[in-house]
Amino acid sequence: LEDLVNLTKYLQDRNAALWTLIACDNIPGNSVKPPDEMIRIYIRMLNTLGFSYDEESFLKLGERIYNLSRLFNVREGVRREDDSLPPRFLKPREDTGWVITKEDFERMLDMYYSKRGWDSEGVPLKETLDRVGLQGLI
Repeated sequence: LEDLVNLTKYLQDRNAALWTLIACDNIPGNSVKPPDEMIRIYIRMLNTLGFSYDEESFLKLGERIYNLSRLFNVREGVRREDDSLPPRFLKPREDTGWVITKEDFERMLDMYYSKRGWDSEGVPLKETLDRVGLQGLI
């Protein structure tokens, strides 16, 4: 489960940073090249425009954007109960029988919130906002 949580956060941060490029999600190779190689391409694109990013700062940019987006949602009342899966995801797959149980999902959500630096309701912690450069927003 932890691998799924780590992958989810990584892809969310990567994509949030990618979207600053106003680039198509279907950049050739985006879905077939290793993620690390695609990040290097995105960084070259940004640096060509005069920015100075490496992989760590690129992912931190995405993390900042993702936290800012979450703050807007929190302001509008979004909390843990809103972070859910469609019912079909909680039923066994016909082809494999694989299923995410409600208990597994709740454990994953706890891990995800912890990995993001959010409280148990999905609200970003002050320390997290300070770390990503969003001081004073809560």
